[in-house]
Amino acid sequence: MLEGWGKRIIVIDGGMGTMIQAREIKLEGAPEELNETYPEVIYEIHRAYVEAGADIIETNSFGASRIKLANYGLEDKAFELARKAAEIAKKAADGRALVAGSVGPLGRLLKPVGDLSFDKAYEAFREQIAGLKAGGADLIFVETMSDIREAKAAVMAAKDEGMPVVALLTFQEDGRTLLGVTPEAAAVAMEAMDVLAIGSNCSTGPDKMLDVARRMASVSSVPLLFMPNAGIPKMVEGKTVFPLGPEEFSRYAKEFVEAGAWALGGCCGTTPEHIRLLKEAVDELSPIARSSPKGVKVAGRNKVVFIGKGHYPVVVGERINPTGKKEFQEELKLKRATWAIRAARSQAEKGADILDVNVGMGGIDEKELLPFICAAVQTATGLPVMIDSSNPEAIEEALKVADGKPVINSTSLEKKKIEKILPLAKRYGAALLVLPMDEKGIPKEPEERVKLGERARKLAEEAGYNPEDIILDCITMAVSADERAALNTLEALRLASQKGFTTILGVSNVSFGLPSRPLINAAFFSAAICSGLDAAIINPENEEVMNALFAASVLAGRDFKAQRYIERFKSTGQIQQRKKEALSEEEELKNSIIEGDEEKARDLTERLLKKLPSLTIINEILVPAMQEVGDRYEKGIFFLPQLMAAAKAVKASFNVIKEATKGKPQKTKGTIILATVEGDIHDIGKNIVGMLLENNGYKVIDLGKNVPKERIVEEAKRVKPDAVGLSALMTTTMMEMKNVIDELKKHGIKVFTMVGGAVVTEEFAKSIGADAYAENAVEAVKIMDRWMEEKHGKKPSDSSS
Repeated sequence: MLEGWGKRIIVIDGGMGTMIQAREIKLEGAPEELNETYPEVIYEIHRAYVEAGADIIETNSFGASRIKLANYGLEDKAFELARKAAEIAKKAADGRALVAGSVGPLGRLLKPVGDLSFDKAYEAFREQIAGLKAGGADLIFVETMSDIREAKAAVMAAKDEGMPVVALLTFQEDGRTLLGVTPEAAAVAMEAMDVLAIGSNCSTGPDKMLDVARRMASVSSVPLLFMPNAGIPKMVEGKTVFPLGPEEFSRYAKEFVEAGAWALGGCCGTTPEHIRLLKEAVDELSPIARSSPKGVKVAGRNKVVFIGKGHYPVVVGERINPTGKKEFQEELKLKRATWAIRAARSQAEKGADILDVNVGMGGIDEKELLPFICAAVQTATGLPVMIDSSNPEAIEEALKVADGKPVINSTSLEKKKIEKILPLAKRYGAALLVLPMDEKGIPKEPEERVKLGERARKLAEEAGYNPEDIILDCITMAVSADERAALNTLEALRLASQKGFTTILGVSNVSFGLPSRPLINAAFFSAAICSGLDAAIINPENEEVMNALFAASVLAGRDFKAQRYIERFKSTGQIQQRKKEALSEEEELKNSIIEGDEEKARDLTERLLKKLPSLTIINEILVPAMQEVGDRYEKGIFFLPQLMAAAKAVKASFNVIKEATKGKPQKTKGTIILATVEGDIHDIGKNIVGMLLENNGYKVIDLGKNVPKERIVEEAKRVKPDAVGLSALMTTTMMEMKNVIDELKKHGIKVFTMVGGAVVTEEFAKSIGADAYAENAVEAVKIMDRWMEEKHGKKPSDSSS
């Protein structure tokens, strides 16, 4: 599609918003409205990038989705504004450059972290992309994404519109997205969606993005595309200034190419001059040949797992299955995830790499409960999931909430089954476990099982699905029913390995009907690893079976220098069983908050209120629990999904206390007004801050987004709060924070002011006269706690500084 793709470095344009801001146009609505009100300005910006040598220019349609435009009352103009954006860019390109339709995030978090459904996100993206296609866009850039699921919804919409698509996520300075996704996990998940290229844009300068490039290149051979900012912006004399000029910015080009980039461009702060020098810098450079590790790749939010030859055998935890588990069965009927969360964490601690999730039982709605449990398990652990069901509708709903690249367990070669499951695996970018059986049943002969595996590969290829993503289950049968069952399976494993298959087994089936089953399982597991087994569905909490894994991996030559074996047994020569002591209800409540278990938090709070005062529960259990969650978040142990889950759990607990103490005076730690400043419609960060402050005992008055300074001043006069918190995500709206602070002072309102947002820095906060800068929600709570202690302890000399 792209002339020279793979033979030379493709150059993309620079920042649209930067150039609009430089024109000093008074922007009172959506930036996409400029396609109607100032089409000539947008045309001139595009033209400048074409003249600078850009091979691809991006449309002015980043927020042209129904959901984003609803903030301006323009939701019904999504298609039309996107179409006009593409038409202007197409005219400016004049055949000298390709036009990429820019598709940014919707500004709302998808379920289960937020309240937006996958289907609603997909519909909004498809309408926007249809408009871009109608206007003549050549391809789609899905960009600045923090959530893999949202990126998948947009990619699927582009593919359904028949548009080639590039997927770009945005990473913070800690090397993860807002939701804690790593570059490796993002690369594996987006590669599986069969996109034209993967990469990153925005958020950081080229120095930080280089690390993202190298990490993506380490796991994927898909073409890479990067568009960094011109550094982290600073405020100079009231104006937003990006530190990297065109020359310094372009110096990074060679390092990006050496890291694996096939295409380079710029984001915020970059201009046509940046792109002109970038073009010169890559003129004599060619993309380097890259290869990624072989085998099936799967991913969770922050972990990538390789399955196959040359990799350590993978453990798939089998315990999240209602068969024979009465407690789990009862919880499923009540739509609760406490048992599943506990089992997920325990299996992860014991060495599971992937977690199999099965909710198959009578009397429940599997289509509702499978995604619910999958989401809870991934929020608790961040591990990849194996979606275990025979119900295609339930599988699809689980695929919509799954982070990263999951595995579908499973399909057989029966026509009615594979024709339903294979398209789902392809559409949602999942690996697929295949059982070598068809309408005739399971072949007894090992050779016939492998032949069915080869047939599965052929069907996958014909369907446009990557046959390398198939995991073949050679099928474990009970030796109690057939004395040659284990031998047939081991021979099938050996033959499948020779044919290059990635293999898996459900190990424990072999011992069905026999006493001392772990002993049989361990022996069979050892033999299977030495016969070429790549992954096993087992109970990682069973020490005997796990010990067999470590020993057999050494014997099979899959544990380099026996490092994992030595690490496991070096202390005592055996695993020490740790006896778990029973926890008190107080400790259980604290743990339920940390683990983000709403139902358990609610139940335990109800029980504890019968013996403890509400203030004791709040001060001695809930607040310390949230402080621990905050500490884990700041240390990079927890990420946004766990933070949000904990916040929801503590909110459930607070709601029980509020209901029980209705009519009684409620004491709060203080009152804060929150608002996203005028001109800015982003409020995800502000909402998270508000939730955490509320759950830590503060009264929060949330004025919403795009709030004029007059409205904030009016509310501050009425409420007389302890603090005002202001948020901004865009460089174009940062200075509105200063206007609000100045307006508060102008009206004689002495109040503590705190600012935050993706583009805000501590230096900027000081320059506009703010009292504090909060880097994240956890820090905002700490700042408020310190301020309230100071206010009620030693009174500051000036209550606004």
